[in-house]
Amino acid sequence: MFSGADFSNKDSLLLMGIVNVTDDSFSGGDFLSSESAVNHALQLLSDGADILDIGAESTRPGALEVPAEEEIKRLTPVVKSLLEKYPDTVISIDTRHSQTAEKMLELGVKIINDVSGLKFDSGMVDVLKKYPESKLVLCHSRGEPDNMMLKKHCSYGSDVVESICSELLEAAEKSGLSRKRIIFDPGFGFAKTPEQQLDMLKRAEVFVERLGKVLFGISRKSFLGKITEENDPVRRNGSTLAGELHLVACGAAILRTHDVKQLHDALTVLKAIGEDSK
Repeated sequence: MFSGADFSNKDSLLLMGIVNVTDDSFSGGDFLSSESAVNHALQLLSDGADILDIGAESTRPGALEVPAEEEIKRLTPVVKSLLEKYPDTVISIDTRHSQTAEKMLELGVKIINDVSGLKFDSGMVDVLKKYPESKLVLCHSRGEPDNMMLKKHCSYGSDVVESICSELLEAAEKSGLSRKRIIFDPGFGFAKTPEQQLDMLKRAEVFVERLGKVLFGISRKSFLGKITEENDPVRRNGSTLAGELHLVACGAAILRTHDVKQLHDALTVLKAIGEDSK
């Protein structure tokens, strides 16, 4: 399947490990205790994570909003502890709230991952402009978590990939932020049917060609379970890895994943195979 695939960009690819400071994410592995969240984050770094993506609000379909005040309460001790131990740690905060983003940027966070695509909080761009060295992950989505899977939000016409690219580029231009600061995320799992997501995965190279620096997050997503008939997200690591290796071959810049060690080790072996065959 991967015959001829190019895995030579392993050293430039960044692995983003997921830390959920929540009690209701779709995939489990939640760490409401700041101590357990920090320990998990440190394990992800040891496993090969280049970036930690820390979130305190589940944005799975059907999830309820967590107020910014609660997000900040959950996130602050985790971020402070990590940056005190390892000041050079690159932390991304998964949030739709400008108030949360501003507080985390004050603490030294480098990246804001807004899964609403800047649609939820009109103050987010102003906050980002206060911190010109920060980066934005601009994720494609429609609607809110509690209604994103409605038919009206999942309707994309004849070409879902082209529609997503156009909407992301429009949002980036509207923001006024430099393109150098923006990392695009096509938004697997956000207002897309399983069939649309499989099409997105098959044609992932188009996202890279059209958008440039792209973050992909397919880890344990339900469309993979639809393919394998696996209802338990935690048992989707194998299907996740298959999709992630395809994304590497397509030129992904960042992969957001639950099992960092599995992906890191797989890439290490593939790189070794490629070196030995030259």
